Amino acid sequence: MTMKTPIFFLVLSLALAPYALQADDALAVRKARLGSVKSSDVAKDYDLSLETGTGILVSDIRTNNKGYTLVPAELTLSLKLDDISMDKELDGILRGYTEFVFRGFGMAVKSGIEDRFVGMQYGPRYNFVQPGWDIVPFIEGNVGFGFADSRGYTDLSKGQQGQGQDFCFNFGIGLGFRYDISPSWFLRLAGNYTHFSNGGLSEPARKNRSLDAAGPQLTFGYRF
Repeated sequence: MTMKTPIFFLVLSLALAPYALQADDALAVRKARLGSVKSSDVAKDYDLSLETGTGILVSDIRTNNKGYTLVPAELTLSLKLDDISMDKELDGILRGYTEFVFRGFGMAVKSGIEDRFVGMQYGPRYNFVQPGWDIVPFIEGNVGFGFADSRGYTDLSKGQQGQGQDFCFNFGIGLGFRYDISPSWFLRLAGNYTHFSNGGLSEPARKNRSLDAAGPQLTFGYRF
């Protein structure tokens, strides 16, 4: 091999060096941009989300049906109603968007007269979205209906116990936050309050004994 060969490769390497450095710089900038982007900045343009989860509800609040412990399992479909807005109101504190929620649930009664509640809930949810946040606070309200396996149990000292009939109405509120794992996948942690009542439909044969329960819930979901 002559001396001209290594000199040729040296000259070629020096000539290509600026292009290699330019490519490295572009890659570094791209990685930096991707690393700093939050899912709330590049929210996926979706119409629907689907989530499922469980939690626990206890009834020792504002009720004559004390001592209930409910374990819910839920499947929730959320329809996005609008785009992110209210950027300027109160310095952007109210920035966010609205969803309408359809939820089917089954609740196992771990402590109480009945064995189960099943039913549906529906209502609005508002998500508070701030630029750069992966955590999205929310508040929601819902109404619905359901069925319990009522027993008509009567205690000699306490009178009627449990629900007055199988069919019941329900309403509730929830608040918490959603954590965006990615633009598609998310976790939701909520504190929920739910009220069950038959609206007096069981009276006068049986008392309408309402049930109020509250507790935490964790769900896992995907945006389409």
